[in-house]
Amino acid sequence: MQRFLENCPLVIFIAYTVPPAAVEGGYADWLVRVDNPFFNAIPGTRHYANWRVDAVTAGGPLVWDWFDFQGLEAESDLERVWFNPDLDAFRAEWLRLWGYGKAEPPPVLRHAYLMRPVRPAVPGRTGPGLRLRAGQGPVPAGIAADMLFRVDGVLRKHFATPDRRPDDWLRPADAGNPLGLDWLAVDYGGNSPAPSGTAVDLGASLVAAPDP
Repeated sequence: MQRFLENCPLVIFIAYTVPPAAVEGGYADWLVRVDNPFFNAIPGTRHYANWRVDAVTAGGPLVWDWFDFQGLEAESDLERVWFNPDLDAFRAEWLRLWGYGKAEPPPVLRHAYLMRPVRPAVPGRTGPGLRLRAGQGPVPAGIAADMLFRVDGVLRKHFATPDRRPDDWLRPADAGNPLGLDWLAVDYGGNSPAPSGTAVDLGASLVAAPDP
């Protein structure tokens, strides 16, 4: 199966920021050369892509201006992907090289978000840019989007806790969701109208993705 996001039964959404000095110091190039190949080589990962936010039309300002999609091959791959033995060391090195630009990042950046597709994706859609709409509450009916996800869980990033695998490494989104969003709609064309209930509306550019 090709390594498109549409072919992933579970997707981890990772929202974050880096200081301006990191961008000026070649962060995007590092994503292409180091970060993206590393994550796409983790067993159980089908699609990992890095995106940079270009403009926020609604819901800003956001505390994150970069995000990654990490799509899994199967639902059963979640734990082995999230606790890959090389991932802790990689995250520690990411912090050393780039960091968040603040001593204590807010909770939204210390967690990642487990999403499930709400409906089958439009096949074969991809591109160098996308429109991301997101909101709270039930998923609105009739959203025009290439992919539509519901946020089901909240994942602790490894460096957010001194324990390797705490009991609450994954908790239901309704037990506390720092992202503050219950659904995400991905539109590669970017021309569809924003659905009612949209809390965040942004445009983003692709930085790195696997060869399908």
